Amino acid sequence: MTDRKRIRGNLGRRIASVAVAVRTAALLIVGVFWAFAPPSLCFAQVQLPAVNLGETNFEDGFAVPGWFIEEFPESYVAGELRDSHGNTVPGRNHLTTYSTTTHVAYISKKRVLGGWLSGEVLQPLVDVDLELANGTSSRVRGFADLIIGAGLQWAPQKIGNGVFVHRFIFDVDAPTGTYSDSRPVNIGNHFVVVNPYYAFTYERKKLELSARLHYLWNSTNNDPYAGFGIRNMQPGQAFHVNYATSYEVRKGVRLGFNGYWLQQVTDHRINGITVPNSLERTIGLGPGLQFGGRDLWFHLNSYMETDVRNRSSGIAVTFRISKALSTAEH
Repeated sequence: MTDRKRIRGNLGRRIASVAVAVRTAALLIVGVFWAFAPPSLCFAQVQLPAVNLGETNFEDGFAVPGWFIEEFPESYVAGELRDSHGNTVPGRNHLTTYSTTTHVAYISKKRVLGGWLSGEVLQPLVDVDLELANGTSSRVRGFADLIIGAGLQWAPQKIGNGVFVHRFIFDVDAPTGTYSDSRPVNIGNHFVVVNPYYAFTYERKKLELSARLHYLWNSTNNDPYAGFGIRNMQPGQAFHVNYATSYEVRKGVRLGFNGYWLQQVTDHRINGITVPNSLERTIGLGPGLQFGGRDLWFHLNSYMETDVRNRSSGIAVTFRISKALSTAEH
């Protein structure tokens, strides 16, 4: 790899679950609507927690030893809710969320199983504004759950006429975010989230293909919103993937297409009982831009959601600023 590639890898591609704050709020507060809905729709008292849906994309697999810091402003606007059949829930249901996430990562020179030991910490800050057809409205600001991760980053290797690079990280969300059982709108999850992933990039000349595959497991919230009238709830398990491809149109500038797909694979549970027809799904698609050089890079990506089930449906726009604090040759 060239020095330019090494520096670039130090930046925007070494991210674990950046900017999850937007969907931390967006998914948790949808339950407010269903709390006042007919009993047959009360499944949405449980929602999947925030996960990385499209926040990582172009050249995601690249990284080398060093310290990195990133700031990730993001906005999410949803103008409708979808039921288990994909139909729009009647009435005006509007959600606007702004967030920024600070991400600090370190990749050491210590090798295990051929990869460099790596670690990271992410802290989101969120501002949520909610208006629902049933008259519920609320605005909440605060910190979302702290994310801590560790794993391995492998050095680039030549395969055919291209370069392949990959990474495995085991991420855990600690229940440290803003939360109260007397408030229907919360930013923190109030339960532990385990969300490991495997990311890779294959790059040949100016063209690259990247993907990140995650599996989500959630513990039980034994202190849910009191207004729901339930003892505990546990979100189901889910698989989600980010994928992207880009082309270097000129030195330091890439244009491309990115997307994500989430599919819940086990039903939610309330008071230990499985809730039928509660599987969530969404697909996001859109364009992206990446530009910069030396030790500073910028990323702008957007997504429009489609094929949504049991979730809010909207548009997300992410802007990532990546800075290498120090680098190391290897």
